[in-house]
Amino acid sequence: MSDLNLFRVLVAVAETGSATEAAERLNLSQSAVSHALRRLRAALDDPLFVKHGRQLVMTPHTRDILPTVRNALSELATTARRERVFDPAESAMTFRCGLRDALEFLIMPTLLQRARAGGWGVRFQSRRVQGEDIEALILSGALDVAMSLEYPVSELLASREVVKEQLAVMVGPQHLAFNQGEISLSDYAKSEHVLVTLTDRERSTVDQEVLGLTGEPRRIALHCEHYHAAAQVVAQTDLLLTMPRTYAERLAHLTGNRLVSLPFTSTAISVRLYWRKSLGGEPYMSWLTKELVDIMILMKREP
Repeated sequence: MSDLNLFRVLVAVAETGSATEAAERLNLSQSAVSHALRRLRAALDDPLFVKHGRQLVMTPHTRDILPTVRNALSELATTARRERVFDPAESAMTFRCGLRDALEFLIMPTLLQRARAGGWGVRFQSRRVQGEDIEALILSGALDVAMSLEYPVSELLASREVVKEQLAVMVGPQHLAFNQGEISLSDYAKSEHVLVTLTDRERSTVDQEVLGLTGEPRRIALHCEHYHAAAQVVAQTDLLLTMPRTYAERLAHLTGNRLVSLPFTSTAISVRLYWRKSLGGEPYMSWLTKELVDIMILMKREP
C-alpha cells in the first residue's frame, strides 16, 4: 500500500471511528487497514487512535494533522480527476440514494427510464430515510446521496437546494370541497385529516399555522406511513390530506382525487440534496447529483 493510501486509511478511520467501517468504505480487508495503521503509527511515532468502547478515538496528534491530510488528499484528487469524465455506460457502480417515498415516486421511474435508454451499467438502491439520520448514513457509507427536507448538517456534508415545494390539499369525492374546487379555513379546521407519519419537526409548520389562525389543532383521524395509501383513504372517505403539490398532482390523477389550495399562506418547503463534501469533485458524484437535480426540476415543471 502506497504512503498516499495510508493517509486515506487515516481519514477513513477518523471519520468512521471504526477499522471495520473504514475497510468497507475503502473496499479493503480489515487486515490491510490494520497493517496501514501500524505503518503510520511507526512513521509518525504516535498511537493515532485509542480504543474507547467500540470506537477508535483520535489522539491529539491525529486531530492536529487531520485537516492538513484532508486538504492534501483533496488537492491531489482534484489534480488526478481533471481529465476524467464519468460514463455511466462504462461503470458497474451501485449508487445508494436516500429518498422519502414521495421523492422516490417522482425520481426513480425517470431515472431508470434514462438508464435503460442509455444502456447504463450503473445500478441504484433507494432507501427511505429520515432527515435526522442523513448525515450519519452518508458518513458511514450506507448512502451516497440523500434528498429530503432541509436539515442542519455539519461541514462534512455538502448540500444544495433542489426545489421549493408548495403544499396543497387533496380531497376526495365525499368531501364538499371536491365539487366546490376550494376550501375555507373554517371547513379545513373542522374536517378530519389523514397524516403521513412525519417527525414532529416536519409537521409542526402546518399545525402551528392552523392553531394560530383557528385556535384549534388539526383533527388527525389517521396516521399513514406512505402518501399513496393516504391518497387512497382520501378517495374513499371525507378526510383531507395536506402534502407537497408536485407529488400530489400525480397521486390525484391516479386516485381520482382533486387538489385545492390551502386556505392560508404556508411557508414553501425547501427540498435539498446532500452528499459527502470530500467526494463532491469526483466525476461520478458530479454526474449523479446532476441527474437527480435535473429530474426533480423536470418533475416540478411537468405536472
